[in-house]
Amino acid sequence: MPTVQLLSNLMMRGNIGRRGAGLCPVRGHSNVQGDRTVGIEEKLTQAFLDRLGAAYNFEPPREHGYDVVETINAMLEGKVKVFIGLGGNFSIVTPDTPRTWEAMRACDLSVHITTKLNRSHFVHGRDALILPTLGRTEIDLQNGVPQGVSVEDSMSMMHFPTA
Repeated sequence: MPTVQLLSNLMMRGNIGRRGAGLCPVRGHSNVQGDRTVGIEEKLTQAFLDRLGAAYNFEPPREHGYDVVETINAMLEGKVKVFIGLGGNFSIVTPDTPRTWEAMRACDLSVHITTKLNRSHFVHGRDALILPTLGRTEIDLQNGVPQGVSVEDSMSMMHFPTA
């Protein structure tokens, strides 16, 4: 029996191979879970791009995007002039916060779509927008009618909570 499986069996009390049981890979907070489920990453596979294009009847770009460090470097080099952040605290969680602040300030525009303010919102490009959005636990009322919002949890289960 391979060492990893043996240790997993020991740690998980024998759930490997038991019907309806097994390991539970937790990939991080909910954004990490959702990002990977919908294919958000900087280097998509050609197979994924082919399926995406077929599903939505368009030709997706085939060149890879930047990872975090490459993005910061590209901002400093003037190759990336607009930063759009969806939640998170980009400039604080990057490997080199002072360098990231310099890169953010080099942008022409920074846009943050966020549920609450954080330190990254105060370090921005020449022009800046902060666009508020609802969090997944808030009720979205449209013309007085609560809307459902899909939420994927750490177990890859989809929920459709309403009011």
